[in-house]
Formats: sequence, C-alpha cells, structure tokens
Amino acid sequence: MTLMASQAERARRMAERLNLSAEEIRKRKSFLGLSGEEETSLRRLRPLFKKRTPSFATLLHQRIGAFPETVRILEKAHSQSWLRSRHAEYFLELVSGPYDMDYVYNRLAVGIAHQEIGLEPEWVQASFGLFLEWAGRILREDPESPLSSDPRLADNLAKITFFDSGLVMDSYFMAERERMEVLSRAFETNAEVVWIFDENWILRHANKTSEKIIGWKPSDLVGKSFEDFMAKGSSFSNPEKRTLLEHAAREGHWEGELLLTHRNGSEFSVWATLNLLEEAKESGTILEFRDRTAEKQVERQLLLKTNDLLRSNRDLEQFAYVASHDLQEPLRMVTSYTQLLARRYQGQLSEEADEFIRFAVDGAIRMQALINALLTYSRIDTRGKPLVEMETEVALDHAIENLSLAIRESGAVIDRCPLPRVMGDPVQIMQLFQNLVGNAIKFRTSDRPAHVTIRAEREGAVCSLSITDNGIGIDPQYFERIFTIFQRLHTKEEYPGTGIGLALCKRIVERHGGSIGVRSSPGRGATFFFTLKAVPEGESSLPRNSPFQKGSAT
Repeated sequence: MTLMASQAERARRMAERLNLSAEEIRKRKSFLGLSGEEETSLRRLRPLFKKRTPSFATLLHQRIGAFPETVRILEKAHSQSWLRSRHAEYFLELVSGPYDMDYVYNRLAVGIAHQEIGLEPEWVQASFGLFLEWAGRILREDPESPLSSDPRLADNLAKITFFDSGLVMDSYFMAERERMEVLSRAFETNAEVVWIFDENWILRHANKTSEKIIGWKPSDLVGKSFEDFMAKGSSFSNPEKRTLLEHAAREGHWEGELLLTHRNGSEFSVWATLNLLEEAKESGTILEFRDRTAEKQVERQLLLKTNDLLRSNRDLEQFAYVASHDLQEPLRMVTSYTQLLARRYQGQLSEEADEFIRFAVDGAIRMQALINALLTYSRIDTRGKPLVEMETEVALDHAIENLSLAIRESGAVIDRCPLPRVMGDPVQIMQLFQNLVGNAIKFRTSDRPAHVTIRAEREGAVCSLSITDNGIGIDPQYFERIFTIFQRLHTKEEYPGTGIGLALCKRIVERHGGSIGVRSSPGRGATFFFTLKAVPEGESSLPRNSPFQKGSAT
C-alpha cells in the first residue's frame, strides 16, 4: 500500500470514528448557512486564485520562518519544501469543490499529516486565518476579482474556510488522541516499570507493571517521593540525584543499578534507565527499571558453577600431571627389567615364556607412550605460552623437519602454499602441524605414496588452513569420535599410535580460539581444516630474531 493510499484509508477510518457521514456533512454545511448554490459560486474564484496561491504559499512560509520552533519541526520531518507546494494546492482546492465525501477524506488526511509532522494546532488554525486575510485583500483589491458582480463571495469563502478548518482540526485532534491511546497502551503494557517524576522527584505517573515489580498500585504511588522507595542501605541524597541528572543531561541518559524496597519491606536490585523530559513544558524525569532478582540468582549460580568447573579442571590437570609423573619411575623400572629379561633369557625358556616377555615389554612401552601423551595433553593449557605474532610457515618447516625420516621412508610428497602470519603459541602450532601431517603420512594406502597438500586462506580476521591427503579416508560416522582422547579406529598392529593425536590438535586449536573439523569418505583421503586468528595486515611487530620467523635458523 502506497503512502497516499495508506493516508486515504486512514482518513476513511477517521471519518467513521468522527461519525462524519454524508448526512453529518450536510448538517455542518447547513449550520454554517452554506447552500449548494453558494458552494457552486465559489468556483468563480478558482481562476483568480490559481495564479496567486503560490504567492500565498510564500507569504505563509515567511510567517513560518519567523518561528524557529516551527522551522525545526519541518526540518526534522524533511517536509518544508513539500509542504510549500502542497499549501498552494490545498488553498486552491478550497475554492474548487465539489465538497463531497472525497473532499472530506482529503481534508481529514491533511489534519492527520499535520499532527504526524508535529505542528501545533494553533499554527494550523492560524494558517486558515492568514488565508482569509490574504484572500479578502485579493477579492477587494484585485482588478480581476468577481466580488463586484457577486458580493456574497467573501461570506461564502469565509463559510467554506470555517467548514474546511473544522474538518482539519477534527482529524488533527482525533489523530492526537489515537497517538495518546497508543502511547498509553505502550506505557501500561511495558514489561518494565515506568515512573514519571516532576522536577522535585515527586511521582506523577506510574504504569501497571509497578504493582507486579514493587508491590504498589499506580494510584498509591502518585505523590510519593522517589526516596520513599530507596533501600535503607542505599541513600539517594540530593547530591547523588544531581550527579544522575548531570550525567543524563551530558550523555542523554543514565543507566545503572539501584537498590529499592518492595512494599513488603524486602530489598531488591533493579537495572534502571533515567531520561530527562527535555521537550516537556514542565521539567521532569522518566525512570524505567526492571527487577534483577532472577538475573542475580542466575549470575550467582553461574559464578558457582564456573568456580566449580575451574576447580575441577585444576584438580583434573593436577591429577593427570601427578599420575603421569609418579607413574614414570615405576614404569621405567618395569620396562627396564622386562627388557633385561628379554635380552638375558630370550631363547632359553619356552616359546610361550618368550611370548609372555614380549607382551610385557610391548605393554610397558605402550603404557609409557600413553602416559607421555596424557602428560602432553594435560599441559596444553597449563604449560602453553602466550599467543604471539608468529610465522606459520616456520612452524610448518619445523614440523616437516621432525617428520623427515617418515617422509623419506614413505616417499611422501608435501605440497604447500604460502601461509599467513597468525597469533599463536609457536610450539603448539608446530605440534598441530606435526600431528596432522604425520597422520596423513601414517594413514596412507599401500598402493600409492602419500600426497599431502597444505593450503591457507585469509577470511577477514581469521585464517582458514587445511591439510589434505590421499590416504585411506574416514567414514563420516566417526568424525566426532576421532577427536576424542584415546579413541582409535584401527588396531595398533595396523597403525601404531596412542589415539591422542587428534584430541591434542582439537585442544590446541580451541585454546587458540579456533575450530577444527574434517571432510572425508572411505578410500578417498581426508581434509582436516582449522582456523586461527590472523595478524592484522600492516601491523606486524615480529622481531627479526624470533625463532619462528621465516628464514631464521632452526
């Protein structure tokens, strides 16, 4: 629906609310003594006014310019240029007729438009008075005036002007009433308490939500001072009120926490917003607030749970460290003695005994590897270094160097593109690359050498990196499982390892504020992708002697 169509529809609804039927319009004309013949006679003025109404619009807007407040209203509504041309058309329509229901709807729409713009009714009425003054002078002084041949024209013009202004003002005040009804509904149904104070902080208006939040009915609140509702431990002296008012005047509003007293005597916290009634004829303050009791309870529960979680994490990390550290010595002893048994008595006992010894040695070595892996995993957060600007390519260089033996033995081919600088822990980023590239080499097919491709792409403040291989692939049903600690998809005889590598990668990436995932299907290789925070372009502060700067010695 266009704006014009919308205004026309609203004017029709307005006519219904004002009971302006065709019969009512006829009665209004009859009351003013405006007959059909007199209506027709007014059309004789159209040729005279058609050439002259633009000059009246100029006169009217000169009068507008004399009142800064009116000028500000029109400038705010971006309406002055449109209104100037519309005023010329409007007063020409006044002598054009026919004065039927369509004409009535048009005039009602004018009243609605003036109310929406924000012009005071006094100004609207004054514009009709100015028109009659100007039109009377034209009728009396203009050589082309038909007044000499029809002396009734001046009276008829006054009658139709009164008829017109009555319609405009009726719709203006009805539109204002509708606006106040909407504001009243919004005021009463607001989920927050809304209080309006005078300049002495005496409560003048309160909405229905007040009873729900503070226990008092709105009618019981009116006339009370705001200090009557402040908690005993929270004074609200005049200096404090002045501070709030000064802040509101400076910033446009004030918001913060206040401690109030309920009607039952209990104290509770509210989050309040204060605004000054700057445009009101009388100074005052609007205070809105909501009860924060439930929020406070949630905050306390969240804080307790957070502290419990932090304590639990510290306990688990300490347990993992102590358990793995304290197990190292007895495990080294077990490993040493089982290896000594294997060297001394290999072939001297039965084949079954040799197998038992081999199992013991293998189990001890695997247990030692698991403990070392668990110790590394537990230290990702506790022993991690601060995130600094670093060269990702150098971290990858170190990882590939550590994997050089596996790369040579497998005949793996590593393709890589230039990598961006990131914010990270250099050692952990190296571990991340080493695990992912090492897995790509380990989980290869027997019929072709491993081919690993490393790519990177910057996306705003984030770097997306991926490592793609041509290996055995992964069934999608296991995508989440593989990132869980000690979860293996293959036996140690098929592929050696502890089952902690991808869990370690996930924890490293998450510590860096990123995410990690995988795309794969069985037999078609896999792509592991992860994100890291990029270094802002043009803001490098990497020192030349950084061990993780590209081009430095390993």
